[in-house]
Amino acid sequence: METLRGLVYRRIYSNTQNTYCVFVVRDYNDEYITCTGRFEAPKDGEDLELKGRYVEHEKYGFQFDASSIEKLKPDNLGSARLYLLNLGIKGLGEKSVEKIIDYFGTELLDVLREARPESIKDVPGLRKSVKEELFNTLLGEGILSDLNHFFESHNISAKWSHIVYTYYGSSAVLVLQDNPYTLLRIAPDMTFATADTLANQLGIPGDDERRLEAALNWILRGLDDQGHTCLPVDELIGKAVDVLKGYADEFADYVEMVIGQGILYSTYFDDILYIYPPELYVAECESVNYTKRFLEASSPVSLDIENFISNFESKHEITFGEEQKEAIDLAFFEQFSVITGGPGTGKTTIIKALVEGFQLGGFSRIILCAPTGRAAKRLTEATEYEATTIHRLLMPVQGSDSYDFIKNEDDSLEADVVIIDEASMLNVRLYYSLLAAIPREAHVIIVGDVDQLPPIGAGFVLKDLLLSSVVPYKRLKKIYRQDSGNSIVESAYLINKGEMPELESTGEFTFVPVNSLVGMMNAITSIYGREKEFVDDELDIQIISPMRKGKAGSISISQYVQQSVNPAHSSKAEIRANGLTYRVGDKVIQILNNYELEVFNGEIGVIYGISKTDVLIRFIHKDVRLSIDEIHMIMPAYAITVHKSQGSEYGTVIIPFIPMYSNMLQRNLLYTAVTRAKKKAIIIGTKAAIERAVHTVNIEDRYTLFTERLRGECDG
Repeated sequence: METLRGLVYRRIYSNTQNTYCVFVVRDYNDEYITCTGRFEAPKDGEDLELKGRYVEHEKYGFQFDASSIEKLKPDNLGSARLYLLNLGIKGLGEKSVEKIIDYFGTELLDVLREARPESIKDVPGLRKSVKEELFNTLLGEGILSDLNHFFESHNISAKWSHIVYTYYGSSAVLVLQDNPYTLLRIAPDMTFATADTLANQLGIPGDDERRLEAALNWILRGLDDQGHTCLPVDELIGKAVDVLKGYADEFADYVEMVIGQGILYSTYFDDILYIYPPELYVAECESVNYTKRFLEASSPVSLDIENFISNFESKHEITFGEEQKEAIDLAFFEQFSVITGGPGTGKTTIIKALVEGFQLGGFSRIILCAPTGRAAKRLTEATEYEATTIHRLLMPVQGSDSYDFIKNEDDSLEADVVIIDEASMLNVRLYYSLLAAIPREAHVIIVGDVDQLPPIGAGFVLKDLLLSSVVPYKRLKKIYRQDSGNSIVESAYLINKGEMPELESTGEFTFVPVNSLVGMMNAITSIYGREKEFVDDELDIQIISPMRKGKAGSISISQYVQQSVNPAHSSKAEIRANGLTYRVGDKVIQILNNYELEVFNGEIGVIYGISKTDVLIRFIHKDVRLSIDEIHMIMPAYAITVHKSQGSEYGTVIIPFIPMYSNMLQRNLLYTAVTRAKKKAIIIGTKAAIERAVHTVNIEDRYTLFTERLRGECDG
């Protein structure tokens, strides 16, 4: 570990999360040294002491990689003046600083060194607001310094200092000393192992209740990402033993205690005890209760259905099959129903008929919704009736949990009928939020393809509804789009049945063989550039990758394609953020919900303008102005993952599929990717990878008791 002291000459880069920065320091020998650190960027002119090591970066050369940072307090009045001015406090200019120096004299150095900001309030001639902000800033400077020292003394990165101070203020160090596991609640990228190392250094025993509680919360917090709503207690204890490196009995006793105290939720089923995080327990139980209420209600549509179907067929020059007629009849008769089927089975045409039929039956307040913006747009175009995303429909509460909505049981939607398309994407929390907001007297029709990938998040609502055997449903099997020779649909169904699709086709469904990663990247770039010329809107062509990270992941593919189809040019504005470059003309995807702008996770757009303060993006439904501080909410999107593509359709889809994707080579993943294409599906990869996917069924069941609760087989 080496030490570097000097003044910050210039800041080069800092990410929006204040967890990484690059800056230049002029050391005490007047040498200029580029420094990097995983902490909040210092200000120009600040006097620092950095600890770390000198490294030779393969691209950027000689640098100082700092592991800790300390802002040195001034040792003379000249540096004290600069120190105060660099705090960036509004209203604290040269004249105000002179008043402070005149009042304290050289004692000011002790005030700053010893962190005694309360005496600042005695300085005459300063505005009250300036005194208050200066007091809070100096207090914070001292606390941040203490936090940096605290982390450094335990060989842990100080990058979390700022977020800890934001949460706990002047008590920050005391809070961490009392319970270092609080870091897991406030720092998104903190791992249990890091917090556990700190706890061990602070002398917290292995069987301490704080440690057992942290392990329990850490495991349960990950259930949503794994698709589970609950875990069998034996599996929970097994995971805890892995995390805690033992202490099985102590952990089991702790779980029993918190269940007895009502802090943790649990349910017995089939002689197995299942443990739930509170929010998932509520979502599962309440969504089942809402579903049962709709199933118990009855208000058939007053309509001559046979005559209506006949008139609809004549009006739109189509002929419904028997399955489609049965689905329409079911939706009109039952208050709650499910319609499922693969591509080409006529689900969207059925929805269009239902809209017209409900209107004729006197149900004027009809809501069409879907989980994604593209799905809602497609539904609008196909039915000629306005559809919306579920998030926009429910109106998220700004700054709160992703599933906290304004519309709920106390402020329900104005609706007679709610039709939910692309329901395979419904996780239990979104389903619960939606059902809670639907009036009890409304008709609910759920439409989706149950053979697609399960949703992101806990549960698989569409599958569980169908398995329950208590929900009225119609499964559509006859393929109508195939009658016109659509090889995309034909190939998708072969894949779904575990059979190899025809790979010699040169029409709608095309296979391009490659034998290496480089070959795949070159083929993707060439084909994307070629196919882009045949679409009216670049948003109608999409590369869909089985995974996000890695050399063959969507991020790498996007960067590779960008260099070919949208390279750097002196006339083209660009911005660099979080290690990625964005240019005018780039495709990007929203990865975090922006409630203020009403742009949500998974929506894709094209950058059409970049300034020093803003990035202008054209999304499907609207143009938005994203501030530079919000750049972390987007990612490049020439390629996206299959999961992110769910609920969307594109004219042309390019699917890389090589052995490197390994465990992601699964049947439902390939099926979902292919069914995103309307006109062209182009697979670039190897026959072996496709064969592996076709014959690999993902048998990882999600732990949930949704179906059992709906059947009435378990309570509690």
